[in-house]
Amino acid sequence: MELLTNNIQTRDTLFQSDLQITLEDDFNVADTKPDMEQLIKTKGNIEMTSIVAEEGKVLLKGMLSFFLLYLTNEDIRPIHSIKGQIPFEETLNAADAVSGKETDCHIELEDCQANMINSRKVSIRAIVSFHCCQENIHSYPVGTDIVSSNASRADMENFPSIDGLYRQFNDFETTQPVMQKKDILRIKDECILPKGKPNVDTILYHELVPQNLQTRIIDDGIRILGDVRLFVLYIPDTDERKLEYLETELPFDSIISCQNCSDDLILDIDFLDLNSSLELKPDEDNEKRIFDYECNLRLSLHFYRHTMISYLKDAYSTACSLSLQKQEISLNCLHMKNDAVVRVSDRLHITQESEKIDQICTSIGNVQIDEQEITNNGIALEGVINLEILYLTDNDSHPLATLTGSIPFTHLIEIPDIRPDDSYELQTGVNQISAVMLDHEEVDVKCVIQLSVLVFTLSTQNVIQQISEAPKDLNMLQEMPGLVGYIVDKEESLWDIAKKYNTTIDHIMKLNGLENDKVNAGDKLLLLKEVDGF
Repeated sequence: MELLTNNIQTRDTLFQSDLQITLEDDFNVADTKPDMEQLIKTKGNIEMTSIVAEEGKVLLKGMLSFFLLYLTNEDIRPIHSIKGQIPFEETLNAADAVSGKETDCHIELEDCQANMINSRKVSIRAIVSFHCCQENIHSYPVGTDIVSSNASRADMENFPSIDGLYRQFNDFETTQPVMQKKDILRIKDECILPKGKPNVDTILYHELVPQNLQTRIIDDGIRILGDVRLFVLYIPDTDERKLEYLETELPFDSIISCQNCSDDLILDIDFLDLNSSLELKPDEDNEKRIFDYECNLRLSLHFYRHTMISYLKDAYSTACSLSLQKQEISLNCLHMKNDAVVRVSDRLHITQESEKIDQICTSIGNVQIDEQEITNNGIALEGVINLEILYLTDNDSHPLATLTGSIPFTHLIEIPDIRPDDSYELQTGVNQISAVMLDHEEVDVKCVIQLSVLVFTLSTQNVIQQISEAPKDLNMLQEMPGLVGYIVDKEESLWDIAKKYNTTIDHIMKLNGLENDKVNAGDKLLLLKEVDGF
């Protein structure tokens, strides 16, 4: 006899490790720039150039790119900018890290601050957190049936039954990892200044943020739809040279190529980090009115398939001695995928020292989760959305300012029947921010937060991985009584009894006049020994 098997895949975590670093450096204002009077805005972004796993560690290389807006009183143009980079090389220690293996790394720029040392020098300080992990894919054989060796060698589609062989089958659900890959979503397009907006002389500051992201698996690819929120603050090519800005949302529809993708797969997509660039181009009249933009969003893609596996739970033979080698394997099963939207709102006030608000330019924000816990009904979250509003003032000598604040929120992502030991993967994002002036000192802010979660339940399953057969022990068979009176024990099935006494369920039912194979503790049965092949 031979065991037919079906390989299933499971994944486990080799390591998870966190690292927090502080980046600090001082920068001088370029000789071509005027003195600083006051810093207005600081923007930072982490760009990774290399993530390499070695034995027991992960090497991280990248840079902090920063951008500053500052106020000066030494130039006809009061707003100027500074940009620079702080490179870094760090080692994250992880005893179980495997050299050369793909490593997922989530990077968070927790804080980025700039402080004036004097009018010609500024200090940059940033706190960066890294969460790195490696996963391993295991393949396990799972016994699905027992067939004769001759039938197996003949590669028959329908296997004949084997005399004296009795099998018990069952099913279990599992969510198997199919493949994983890294890729980059590249969004490249251009935006033309609307009529009524003056031509551009100098770009002071810009924001490029993908938002409202939607993903769908298609044949041999992933379709990603959304909007790029573009904000540009610029000096116009006019005599007045007052600040001008453009804020707009630009839709995109992109496809990431992925061979062997199909719509029956489950996609878990992590948006890791973003690099963007903006260039000014002349139009056909040689006027500077075209913004050529590019966003590169690094992705980590994991694909799963939810399947029902029919497997061989148990087997025995009345004709030979059949030994089963079993192994307990751990399985992940997708419990639920949930996409939730949270709406939060509040009012933000400027400080007494701040310039009054004349016009809101743009609002940016990021979600910070402070507490997360599995409860009886789902996953309870507590956090804040950190906001920064850039606005114009009515003071020509101080035309630009920022308003910062945080809005706390709580939310329960509903996951019925979730268990405390279930694992989950949470993704957060900001879909929309609306900031409306109530007066020159107060702003009404409304935000839409996107929460996406995949919940997995861990289970174990005993599966047959090998079998061996041997002749029956004749002495043992002869010592077994031909007819036995038997009282059913607790949690004992007719299958267990038939296997133990070398008989069959059908014969027990027939001998005892049973209508079905259900028995209860304390039931009395007659058992008749059977021996096939002798």
